[in-house]
Amino acid sequence: MNAHQIFYDADCPVCVREMALLSERACSEPVTAVPIQGNEDLLASYGISRADALTYIHMKTADGKILRGMDALRLMHRVSNGFFVFRLTGLPLLRPFFDWLYPIFARNRYRFPAWLLPHPRCENGACQISHKQQQDKKS
Repeated sequence: MNAHQIFYDADCPVCVREMALLSERACSEPVTAVPIQGNEDLLASYGISRADALTYIHMKTADGKILRGMDALRLMHRVSNGFFVFRLTGLPLLRPFFDWLYPIFARNRYRFPAWLLPHPRCENGACQISHKQQQDKKS
């Protein structure tokens, strides 16, 4: 099975933190985080301009479909068992609001501090694995 590809802004602290968290999750489907910077030709081959990629997060699904904005984030969090709140963003009454809100967040993402997101367990090459995780790995 091909992996989903999520394209993110590697110069955005919140985006980088989110991708670090993604890499730690046990995904139900494979997901590869691909920085926009240095992959402009790949993005262009999918019909995504650099400017559009830097404005909204994009995902190429395993079956080749291109998702953008909240649709990309919803799928990423669904397959990665991510933040529960993203499941709520797809509910019929809430979906239009979050679809409206995402572009505002995306345009202002550099203003949001990365500490708003949980810290990944592996930072700076050192991982912190809880005792429970160690026991689970031994089982």
